[in-house]
Amino acid sequence: MPVSTVIVLAGHLVSGLYRNMSEFVRTCAIYLGIAVLVAVVMVAGMPGLRSQAFQMHSALLYALAPDSFGPPPSAIRAGPVAPLVSAISLEAIPGDALPEPAVGTGKSGAGESVSSGNSSSGNSSSANGPSVALAKVTEPSGAALSQSALQAMTKFGVTPKQKEALIQYISRKYLIAVDAATMFVDTAYVVADEVAVDPLLLLSVVATESHFNPYAGGQAGGATGLMQIIFSLHREKFAKFGRAESMAFNPLANMRVGAFILSDCVRRRGSIAQGLLCYCGASSFASDRGYTEKVLSERRRLALAGSIALKD
Repeated sequence: MPVSTVIVLAGHLVSGLYRNMSEFVRTCAIYLGIAVLVAVVMVAGMPGLRSQAFQMHSALLYALAPDSFGPPPSAIRAGPVAPLVSAISLEAIPGDALPEPAVGTGKSGAGESVSSGNSSSGNSSSANGPSVALAKVTEPSGAALSQSALQAMTKFGVTPKQKEALIQYISRKYLIAVDAATMFVDTAYVVADEVAVDPLLLLSVVATESHFNPYAGGQAGGATGLMQIIFSLHREKFAKFGRAESMAFNPLANMRVGAFILSDCVRRRGSIAQGLLCYCGASSFASDRGYTEKVLSERRRLALAGSIALKD
């Protein structure tokens, strides 16, 4: 092959490679520019979107229960929602604030309800029961919640380091803010101390039922809130705290009512596993769709995450 022909072919090859490389570099530059532009827009716009989301959340809470724990206008403008859902006093529930459980073993005299999707159920209080006092509603106070939780955790032998590990686990696994996880953990320990139930069991039920979503729910009157309580059966329990329709979605009220039902189920059935069957409305482990094992497994994971000893 003549040398001139080789030179011409080499020139064409180099020219083709150059064109292809130039096109590749140009395409990469375009996509990189788009990525940088999107990143800049997100960084610039995210704080505003976050603030708007907080304001919408706060407005929704106020719309749900303006009479029960309506926040001052400054609280709505400020954005954070934790003070709004802390409006219920965390002082111990008076003895008559919730109905007494039915006496006896087996099924409750008021009836247990089997609900679809492993939703919560339990004994409903008698319509002719004694008059009950409403739980005291106070101004929002995160400090009061923290103080009550500190006292409760001391009783349960949980250290601040263990509490922090538990909070971080819940925040990471269920993709919720650390402040929200802190509120859920604090509330669980305060309420568990009031009704004599294991706080980790309470948290594991919340995790299994709603994944810590206080607005979880289905059809009207069905499973509602953090602990997926059958609202149609337990409406009068929520009414002890304020307007029942609003309190069902209030994390503190929902967890208190759910803890009362769960504690009663465990006490009447004699064990945690049997109590969980009662809570989800199943007649046996074969019919609970794995609910009991899910809750107990999550309870073990919570204990492991916080290095907290389980007490059955």
